[in-house]
Amino acid sequence: MPDTNLGLEIMKKLIISLIISCFAMVGFAQQPLSFSTIIHVEGINAQTLYDLTKNWMAQTFKESNTFFEQPVEEITGRGKMSFSTNMQYSSIKGHIEYSVNVQVKEGKLKFTMGSFIHTPEIVAYFNNDMGLLVDSLPKKLEDIGITGANRKACYKYYFKRATPLCKTEFDKLSANLKSFIENRSSNKEDW
Repeated sequence: MPDTNLGLEIMKKLIISLIISCFAMVGFAQQPLSFSTIIHVEGINAQTLYDLTKNWMAQTFKESNTFFEQPVEEITGRGKMSFSTNMQYSSIKGHIEYSVNVQVKEGKLKFTMGSFIHTPEIVAYFNNDMGLLVDSLPKKLEDIGITGANRKACYKYYFKRATPLCKTEFDKLSANLKSFIENRSSNKEDW
């Protein structure tokens, strides 16, 4: 008669091994690239911060004019920046669209940029849409849906050039928002 305790022990070890390997795979999964910062502005209530942020978004993203007010002291919107390339990768020259989210509380706000998505200027013979920019380049680009020799080389170029470009845009916009709010007295109309 087989030992049932031995069978249970083997089953437990197998289940634990499967759980650990699932967590390990999740740990290596790429996430969409995003940047976030907290801007502290003491002495300004949430409603004033919300109104100033709404004005800043209307001025900053006037060409797209797409921002949405949320009922919970939050504003989201979309922006776009140019993505230029060298001659070898000219097929992926285009734009990177991104989302902007600002959450407001008393004396501070959280500014987040994410969902960086590439759109080519001209559609090429092969799929030259690089799609979503991830936080780390995977060993296998197939894991994020990038297949084909042309697309793999282009995505690596895109990742290497677009990541610092997006970080620079985030730094510029977050500094601009902070400056706008700090200079709020000069933004009021002079009667």
